[in-house]
Amino acid sequence: MCKTLFTHLSVLACMATTSQAALIAHYDFSDGDLLDNEVGGSYTLAQGSGTDLVSLNGDGSASFSGDDNNPAWLETVGPGGAANFTVSLWVKTDSWNQGSFQGLFANNTGGAGTLYSWQIDSNGGDIRVATQEGGAIFSTSSAGLNSSSWYNITLIKNGADTEFYLTEEGAGSANHIGTVVANPGGLQSFRLGINRNDDKLFTMDMANVKIFNSVENVDNLVLEGAMVSSVPEPTSTALVGLAGLGFILRRRR
Repeated sequence: MCKTLFTHLSVLACMATTSQAALIAHYDFSDGDLLDNEVGGSYTLAQGSGTDLVSLNGDGSASFSGDDNNPAWLETVGPGGAANFTVSLWVKTDSWNQGSFQGLFANNTGGAGTLYSWQIDSNGGDIRVATQEGGAIFSTSSAGLNSSSWYNITLIKNGADTEFYLTEEGAGSANHIGTVVANPGGLQSFRLGINRNDDKLFTMDMANVKIFNSVENVDNLVLEGAMVSSVPEPTSTALVGLAGLGFILRRRR
């Protein structure tokens, strides 16, 4: 009986350990709610304390105005330190070059010197990951990125290594930018659409944001896509309306 009890306890301990390494936040704006976490009650987003608000697009993505003088962003306090993590977000923008240090995602506030802080930003046309020391551990040109496409941006902390990926939707497999031995920080905060200095924002649409306290398969995240709905062009909508009107007129004859 003692042996059986020990086996059951071992299984339960294993299950508990496994459950701790998982998806902790999923922001799927396509459900019409910009703030709720699809995983549960923890890490619910709030509108930032700026003078504007993040809004919802017709396709179910979040719209960030990116106006430094009229800021709008989303944020919540995270779990803190993390030995491993995966942060995945989908972004679409009319212009990838919007200035210096324009924040897409930041894990902290208080500026570059703040302990454990890191951010994903657009700086002079490069998409970067900057760490608490202020320098960029990754920097890749956005010159070849399309303004009409969704892109998956994924940062992974895997023990002593940090990995960065930037992949166009429909690519099939993740585009690996690089791997470096570096500790960017943890998951102190989830701050969408602003930098850690609270003064530079990025104009974009964002969708299907996922945050794990574990190392995840990037190809699977890429295959998910942005998970937004297609919105008919105005001309298409007008044609549908005319077709419906024609049908009604025929019925009345």
